[in-house]
Amino acid sequence: LLAEKYPRQPVLACPLYRPAVVTTERLWLRELTPADAPFVAAMTDSVTDAADWLARCQRRYARDGFGLWLAIERASGEPVGQIGLLSQTVGGVVEPEVSYHLHALHRRRGFAVEGAAAVRDWAFARGYDHVIALIGDDNAASQAVARKLGMAPGGHAMHAGVDHVVWRVDRR
Repeated sequence: LLAEKYPRQPVLACPLYRPAVVTTERLWLRELTPADAPFVAAMTDSVTDAADWLARCQRRYARDGFGLWLAIERASGEPVGQIGLLSQTVGGVVEPEVSYHLHALHRRRGFAVEGAAAVRDWAFARGYDHVIALIGDDNAASQAVARKLGMAPGGHAMHAGVDHVVWRVDRR
């Protein structure tokens, strides 16, 4: 939208409007807003958890300039999940983590790979020399996504009280 060409753009003044941070052929990734609470609640099965989750996302945006973004299917305008870049402390070192969480109704359609690849490239374009993904040993679907991103499994790390495999890919 061009403000000088189209001076009346009320959507831009709306406090809930968020432009896309990353776009792909089929997805828009944008910051979460309070209006996204019903979708987040559907993913977490809890309105309280959704409010806490949204507050944490807002804190990450303010602190890091990025976080998990709402992934919206461009063709339908429907949210399909959350994909983004997180700053995670692993073994005392802050690492850039590509993270992807899709609603069960939208899995196995390639959205995780497409969105996560765009986030990986977004991170590399901003100077990160590598990205990681923290994945449980039993999460074969996320491991498959990580492989498609060019990641390889490394050591283990505890995160949120759970053992994870640290997957990593370096910028080429």
